[in-house]
Amino acid sequence: MADERNKGLQDEKLRWGGATLADVAERAEVSKSTVSRALSDDPTLNIREETRLRIKAAADALGYRPNSNARGLRLSRSWCLAFVVPELQNPVFGQTIDGAHRAASERGYTMLIAPVDYSPAQSEFARNIVQGSRVDGVLNTLERPDLIASLSALKARMVLVNRQTGAEGEHCVLLDNIAGARLAVRELAALGHRRIAYMPSTSTSWVSRRRREGYYLGMEAVGLSGEAMEMPPCEADLAAAEATAAAVLSQPERPTAIVAWNILLAVGVTRAARRLGVSIPGDLSVISLNDSSAAEMMTPQVSAVRLPLFRLGHAAASLLIDLIEGKPASGEPPILPPEGVILRETTGPIPPAR
Repeated sequence: MADERNKGLQDEKLRWGGATLADVAERAEVSKSTVSRALSDDPTLNIREETRLRIKAAADALGYRPNSNARGLRLSRSWCLAFVVPELQNPVFGQTIDGAHRAASERGYTMLIAPVDYSPAQSEFARNIVQGSRVDGVLNTLERPDLIASLSALKARMVLVNRQTGAEGEHCVLLDNIAGARLAVRELAALGHRRIAYMPSTSTSWVSRRRREGYYLGMEAVGLSGEAMEMPPCEADLAAAEATAAAVLSQPERPTAIVAWNILLAVGVTRAARRLGVSIPGDLSVISLNDSSAAEMMTPQVSAVRLPLFRLGHAAASLLIDLIEGKPASGEPPILPPEGVILRETTGPIPPAR
């Protein structure tokens, strides 16, 4: 009876994720130290691959999770990453964070989200989380020289996410923003459009510069360099986007298609067009340079270049963890190509009369 009761208690413990190192060692028929070193990928551990796989299979079957506090004390690590973003509301960051979180979980790390804007009150926030040894590395989406310099001075492991400064020793993972803008232009040209305008944001970020470059390269590639038209830079604000688009669409020689810097600007264009009686896509086609679920919720649904945001986050977090664990990084930063253009309700052939 006592043995059955003890077995029942052990089964209950395992069911609720209470498996210990000893439980895994017993199931895999190895020592506790071997289990510990195998699960932490100790490169000095000399065991057969068959044994290593058996240990990991036993840990998975029992639902074993290492004690992060004990592991952190032993290795002077927190097993935690920080993802620094300027805002949480932007769906672009949401998809990227999801990818980073997945990669962190797969490697046994947790991740905290650190919203850091450009205000002086938050200038020390990211510094403090590193200095307090609360994270092992930082995924950074901000092009703040002061922040990057501070983290570099602290010798923090850092990966820039879809950003690049060109500094020596910098690590980053990038989207091919140039290819994305070229793809948008090509799709519109294939629909017969010649007067294709570009609607930029006021941002002078690395992403903005690449998208602008991609637009002009795209116009050149389809033989429309002389037709290139750049609209006034627009704040990332719906009312501002609508006002800017209305001013351009009120002109006699208005464009028949617009490549918008992002979905928010694209929606501003559709609202301005509706107010002016400009039919979409009958009189005007619009493509956004990033895609999200919000594009399908708009009326009309916004056509967009789909960028691999989940893969971006996953690749950036994987690279950061490799750096933390002392694995060599390749010389050139990974550049992820766009996944294609999703044509929805804001794109159509050029109007016959124009």
